[in-house]
Amino acid sequence: MDLLDERATKIRDALTQSRLDELLPHVRDQLPVPPNTAFTLLSLIFKQAATDGIDLLSPPDEFHAWLLQVARLNHRGPEAKPNTIRLRLSLLSNIYNQAIQARVLTHNPLDGIQRPPNERAGAPLITREQVAALHRVTRSDPALHAALVLIDEHAYRVRELLLLQWDDFDMGTGDALRPHTVTRLSDVALQALQALHRDAGGLFARGKVFPYKIERDLRAALHSACRKAGVPYAPPGDLRRASLRDHVHSTHSAGFSAQGGNTNLERATRLAQGVATALEREPS
Repeated sequence: MDLLDERATKIRDALTQSRLDELLPHVRDQLPVPPNTAFTLLSLIFKQAATDGIDLLSPPDEFHAWLLQVARLNHRGPEAKPNTIRLRLSLLSNIYNQAIQARVLTHNPLDGIQRPPNERAGAPLITREQVAALHRVTRSDPALHAALVLIDEHAYRVRELLLLQWDDFDMGTGDALRPHTVTRLSDVALQALQALHRDAGGLFARGKVFPYKIERDLRAALHSACRKAGVPYAPPGDLRRASLRDHVHSTHSAGFSAQGGNTNLERATRLAQGVATALEREPS
């Protein structure tokens, strides 16, 4: 049996037996959160599935109704909040998608499930002083420091950072190629990037700018930096909204497209500043 077949067998058995501890080692690399967080979020669902005799590999017709009830459970205290329920469902859906890739399933059992409405939120809670503290404590980690500075100075999204290549930058002019525009980097952003550029070989730097393979790697590094700085964990999306809240951006500096960019930038800025009535959370 080759490794792919062995992984498929392990995923199949773990889902059938509701064994989250045996499942996570085979899906952890593609989850957007660390394995211990995934275990905490999903353990009650798997425990209840074992108790109720629910086969998570081939769930019954009433699976969606059952799951929405179970996803509200908490280890202690009141029912889980809507965003926690949404995250649990997203994690389980991610696992099912990996099972499809491994040819364990042909479709995702969560297709069509009615998720609870996204919680509305105001401006990001992280303060400008806390952002500055994060920048200070990450100076010894050029990659993380540069990533956080690019988020703060130019509202970079995580998916942009993970795809960045050194060929996207002109270190002489400070121009950075982005999906929808070209951004002229600020002096602060250039300085942070130049330190990473030197470590990558200077003029000979090629390939990916950042070492993070998946989003979870960047989030884990950020989580560690938040603890070191003594500030509450703020995900990359909140750091981006703090940038829109605190800095005066143009469509070019924040990476918005020329077509409709001004409107989208103004709306995003109002939301980040807590001026609008509701915030539709963007992907980080």
